[in-house]
Amino acid sequence: METIKVEDIGREIIKPSATTPNDLRTLQFSIMDHFMPPVYTVAFLFYTKDDLISREQTSHKLKTSLSETLTKFYPFAGRINGVTVDCNDEGAVFVHAHVDNCPLSAFLRSPDSETLQQLLPLDAEVTPTWPLLLVKATYFQCGGMAIGICISHKLADAASLSTFIQVWAATTRGESDSVAGPEFDATKLFPQANEAFTLPVEDQAGKRKSVTKRFVFVPSKLEELRKRAASADAVPQPTRVQSVTSLIWRCVVAASPDTTLKKVLAQPANLRPKIPSLLSENLIGNLMFSTITLNGKCEVEIVEVVKELRKRAEELAYLIQDEEGSSITIGSKLVGQMMNNYSKLISEPHVPHCVTSWCKLPLYKACFGWGSPIWVAGNVAPALDNVTVLIDSNDGQGIEAWVTLYQEDMSLFEQSTELLAFASSNPSVLI
Repeated sequence: METIKVEDIGREIIKPSATTPNDLRTLQFSIMDHFMPPVYTVAFLFYTKDDLISREQTSHKLKTSLSETLTKFYPFAGRINGVTVDCNDEGAVFVHAHVDNCPLSAFLRSPDSETLQQLLPLDAEVTPTWPLLLVKATYFQCGGMAIGICISHKLADAASLSTFIQVWAATTRGESDSVAGPEFDATKLFPQANEAFTLPVEDQAGKRKSVTKRFVFVPSKLEELRKRAASADAVPQPTRVQSVTSLIWRCVVAASPDTTLKKVLAQPANLRPKIPSLLSENLIGNLMFSTITLNGKCEVEIVEVVKELRKRAEELAYLIQDEEGSSITIGSKLVGQMMNNYSKLISEPHVPHCVTSWCKLPLYKACFGWGSPIWVAGNVAPALDNVTVLIDSNDGQGIEAWVTLYQEDMSLFEQSTELLAFASSNPSVLI
């Protein structure tokens, strides 16, 4: 495929259509929000041509509806100030772009991570404090389009990003009353952030180069993998995510050349569906908790990893039980466990790998009025080292894994015969 050339043709600041009331002008971060790295949670939504609406009309509708949506998501138009957001209606960034040397169908034949980054509105003017929301609408020569969305991870996890997209899409369709609005109250679960308490920042000097690659598990191969990962005594029917996580973890450990360091698997869990009586699915922020699986071996077995993942899930379920139903009590227990885990990790050198699942988020329902997306991708930007993002394939049955590893580890990982027995490396997107 010819190198894609994305040309930005306009950049605007979109402000909320109504002024944010004075009593909503400050949003307090939770301790979990505060701990998030200064990156963006990002999604890419791809759409085929709609002959009934021009590029100009599309951009106008997107900008107008974004302005209306920001009145509900008012912190996204603000600026970070320490451990709070100054909800000052400063605005979000909207970028228009086009690609004239490549139709969308050609781009989707081999959608690599580096090319995807060109569809994001991140540039040298972006800082950790503003803007907190950026959008880029890129039009292909065939009439297809991509919408790249970036929200500061300090404000939004993947579920929050999905909620924003659903509300914005419904507003664009003129159906904003059909979806529930957001709730900004992450401190109802986790304690408020304290600026005096921070986690150590990784030294970037001499940092190794990382690369991100895409691996796709089709439904038939997923079923084979689930059978391979099953154990009659403990987990007879592992989930798709458990099975893929276990295989990727096994291959990551095998690809790591340093056998002297302990390996650590982190798996963030969305807490909203786990405590539905206390947490709304539209609660915005970082409402998650990472379970930790330590491994001191040079080799891990898929079946054993699935068992460990099930144990961690059961431990989390026990941790969030609370007879009185107090979210504050549950949040304090989770923070205490998080600090215990962190203490273990800093007591001796280790190599972490995080596998986070975006599966079952309704990203493929993001209809702005010109049909549902034909393909969706997601990650964080800039990419974090040693992270895998799992996301549904466009058939709703398969899983796509976006794996970020150090370059030398990736060269071994992507050649794993065991991995390639179940996954394909960056196949064409079928539309």
